[in-house]
Amino acid sequence: MGLFFGWKEGLVRQRIDAHHHLWQLVRFPYAWLAPGSPPRPFGDHTALKEDYLVADYARDMAGIGVVASVFVEASAGGPGASELEWVDAVTGDRSLPAASVGYADLRRPDIGVVLSTFQNSPRMRGIRMSWLGTSGRGGASQSPDVMLAPEFLHGLSELTRRELAFDTLVVPRQLSQLASVARANPELQIVINHLGTPLRETIEDIAQWTEGMHDCAKCANMSIKLSGLWVLDRGWAAEHIAAPVRMVVDLFGPHRCMWATNYPVEKLMCPVADQIRNLDAVLDDLSEDEKDTIFGRTAARIYRIPLPDETIAVDGSRRTVAS
Repeated sequence: MGLFFGWKEGLVRQRIDAHHHLWQLVRFPYAWLAPGSPPRPFGDHTALKEDYLVADYARDMAGIGVVASVFVEASAGGPGASELEWVDAVTGDRSLPAASVGYADLRRPDIGVVLSTFQNSPRMRGIRMSWLGTSGRGGASQSPDVMLAPEFLHGLSELTRRELAFDTLVVPRQLSQLASVARANPELQIVINHLGTPLRETIEDIAQWTEGMHDCAKCANMSIKLSGLWVLDRGWAAEHIAAPVRMVVDLFGPHRCMWATNYPVEKLMCPVADQIRNLDAVLDDLSEDEKDTIFGRTAARIYRIPLPDETIAVDGSRRTVAS
């Protein structure tokens, strides 16, 4: 049974948002959202320094056809699995989010015990560690050699053993190293966030990103999120995002690409309706089945999101899943 509407019926495409955040500022430290925290690589983020809860997300997604979503850790600074426990507590059994990706330092000597605690959450699907700093437009890697550390590789083996995904946000020079990690761990599902941060400030940036994308695409256990495209163009203008996005889709194939809003962060640059309109233009020559894969099926497979025959979109409308 398929997951999505057929366009012949003139209905809204059902979508799964593969990456968004939620936060409640009194609940966790959120150092990056503190009143005096400096601007982020994308600029002034004062507008983000307020609660962003499920109701806010649902309002932002109204009319878009989102039927499920993936919560991704928001650098909350809370102990252990407390951020995922909070998400479970405030969302109940809703499909927003249907899956969660938490944060843990995979280098911890007790990472096995830590992950077991995370798995008490029914939504738990993976761990994210990132090395994108905050200085300059793209930032500097905070720990450039972390992927070479034996304790990190042990942490990855613990993810593999539990069939959990590894999400990561890296800078271009780390992509080829990440591909090496993928080759050494072929059973581990690795998800590159935000198109691998396609910095374009120098020729070296472009070369490292292009080479890294080719290396990563050769690894069948790697997938990638078409998100965070503000690095290419703050408004996701089709003419500016087309070449990098199409290169990635052609290299990985739709079955390893997934759309994600990165809300509410990306909301500062490109509203979700504009994201979809511009991506639709870039992907116009793909089949409807391939677009359905990018806008939902890949995320459903990677994050093990089951959808019932009848789903309820975030705007409250009921949608019968087409077979």
